[in-house]
Amino acid sequence: MYYSSEKQTEDNKTVQNLAKGLMELYEPPLVTINAHLKELTEKQEAVHSMLSSERRKLEDIQNDAMLDALLADIATIKERLVNISNSMVGLHKRVQSLQTRAANVEKTALNRANAKN
Repeated sequence: MYYSSEKQTEDNKTVQNLAKGLMELYEPPLVTINAHLKELTEKQEAVHSMLSSERRKLEDIQNDAMLDALLADIATIKERLVNISNSMVGLHKRVQSLQTRAANVEKTALNRANAKN
C-alpha cells in the first residue's frame, strides 16, 4: 500500500506539528533541569576541589618530619616524667619511713633520759 505524495506531505506536517507541540511542552522543564544540573555540577566540582586540597594538607602534615620528631620527643619526655614521678613517690615513702624511725629513736632517747633521772 503506497501513500500518495499529498497524503505523505500531510503526514509529514502532522508529525512536525506533533514534534513541535511536544518540544513546546517539554522544553521549558528540560531547560530548567539542565540549568540545575549545571549548577549542581559546578558545586560538586568546587566541593571536590576543596576535599582534594584538604587531603593534600593532611598528607603534608602526616609526612612532616618535624611533627614526627616532636611526637617522638613527647614520648621520650613522657617516659622521663613517669620515671621522675616514680622516683619522687619512692623518696616520699623513704622520707616517711625515716621520719617514723627518727620519732621512734627520739622517743627511745627520751625514755632512756627519763629512766636515768
